[in-house]
Amino acid sequence: MIFVGNFIQDEKGKGLRIGFVHYRPFDETVGMNLPEETIRQMGALVDEIPEPEQREGKIPVMYYNPETNTVYYEYEDKPLSLEEEIKYLKELNAELIYQLMMKGAL
Repeated sequence: MIFVGNFIQDEKGKGLRIGFVHYRPFDETVGMNLPEETIRQMGALVDEIPEPEQREGKIPVMYYNPETNTVYYEYEDKPLSLEEEIKYLKELNAELIYQLMMKGAL
C-alpha cells in the first residue's frame, strides 16, 4: 500500500491535489509508525501510482479520486525558464515598439 495525503482541493474543481506520498507507510524502519486507521484518517492508501505521461511543455500534477481510490494526473503548462521568459519579453517588446512606430507614436 502507498499513502497519499496532504490533499489540496483544486480551485478549478479538478479534485484533490496530492501534497505528500509515502511509498512504505508500514515499514518498520522508515514507515509512519501509526495504525492503519490513523493513516487512513490522514489521507488514503492506494495500491499503485501510475507513471505520468511525458508531454512536451507540460508538467504532471498528481490527484486523488476518493470515489475510485485511485491516483491520476492532470497536466499543467510548464513555467518558462528565465532564459525563455527573457526571450519572450524581448520579442514582445520589439513587437510593441514596431506597432507604436507604425502608428507614428514613436
